[in-house]
Amino acid sequence: MQSRTPRNSFKRPSVQGIADTGFLVARWETPRRRAWVERWCERLERPLLSSIANLHEAGYLLGNHELVLRMVLDGDVALPLEEAEEIENLHAFCKKYAPYADLADACIVRLSELYPKAVVLTVDREHFRIYRRFRNQIIPCDFGPAR
Repeated sequence: MQSRTPRNSFKRPSVQGIADTGFLVARWETPRRRAWVERWCERLERPLLSSIANLHEAGYLLGNHELVLRMVLDGDVALPLEEAEEIENLHAFCKKYAPYADLADACIVRLSELYPKAVVLTVDREHFRIYRRFRNQIIPCDFGPAR
């Protein structure tokens, strides 16, 4: 007789996530947004991918840069993008989507090109529905709940 694995012990496959500013700050926002972050953190590979530009925005919005830098020091967030090496790509993106694209958005889109299987976690529905990676591909995103 074979033993069966109980359904509740099934482990979801892990997913790589790219954390936009909104996801980084959502943990300290409304209960609905916190729950969204917690659900994703249960199934995401660690660390989340992000950029220094997004950490700067998150620190500003939270009024606490130490908190977001702690995410990197604790291994929850990695900063794999070499902005200086990517400056031409980042500039081209900002130029294409001017005037509403900013450096943080450009970094997230570039990360989605470098890690094409990763999902972008953002609350910026307005812009990320317009942005494209590789010039014409829709970026896989989870926009989370409204506030």
